[in-house]
Amino acid sequence: MEECAAQFGATVDRQAWHLVGPMHLAETRQQAAHDTVFGLEQWVDYFQRVAALPIAPNASTHPEMVDVLNASGFAVIGTPDDAVAQIRRLAEKSGGFGAYLLLAHEWADERETLHSYDLFARYVMPELQRSAHTLVASRDWAADNRETFIGAATAAVQSAIQRHQEEHEQAAQPAG
Repeated sequence: MEECAAQFGATVDRQAWHLVGPMHLAETRQQAAHDTVFGLEQWVDYFQRVAALPIAPNASTHPEMVDVLNASGFAVIGTPDDAVAQIRRLAEKSGGFGAYLLLAHEWADERETLHSYDLFARYVMPELQRSAHTLVASRDWAADNRETFIGAATAAVQSAIQRHQEEHEQAAQPAG
């Protein structure tokens, strides 16, 4: 695309590129595979026999389908870490792109699908957008400086208690 664009005096903005792929995430690879028993075989059957698109794996059992889809790099049936690795691999292989879109499918039931989307939003997106790194760095800095903070906090509490006690004592003294 970049070569063709250059021939016509145009440029290509990789940030405008969008890649799309199917993913189903769970806490473990085993759980993700188990979740997809719900509808993966029907999805593969549809793409093999009806849509006739070359995206369906050539596999006959559910475990084989999971293995082939994951090994091909077309899909992720696994953990948030697997999803991060897949998107990073695609970015490196392609030279970069602007957005990754999840291809909707019915591999798992509604509850498990929503959980997969939640895992993507909570763990994959912050990792790839580097939005979690400042929070982690801040937490680590606070932990590294905990002793200083605890000492200052303890001194401040003790000072407030002492001031309160002195004020209470002064208020209790008779006037005059």
